[in-house]
Amino acid sequence: MLEGQGLNTRKMNKNIYIQLLGEGTKVYRPVQAILLEKNIYKILNHNYDPEDEEWEFVPDTKVLVEKKELEGKLVLVAVKKIYK
Repeated sequence: MLEGQGLNTRKMNKNIYIQLLGEGTKVYRPVQAILLEKNIYKILNHNYDPEDEEWEFVPDTKVLVEKKELEGKLVLVAVKKIYK
């Protein structure tokens, strides 16, 4: 769909981090997401297995991201579900 609009979707895909729930400590999983607009991404369905991990935000969810430092690196972390 976006390809037909002359957009390069490959450049808009990015790794963002999602918190894993039920791990006993804060743990984050890098996942592929597509940029929709500034600071808003849609999580892609990449290797998601709800039997193995509980993600704070599941694939196809639109999320607001913020820059946070994880393990000494500044990364984009999903912080809130977007309903629009």
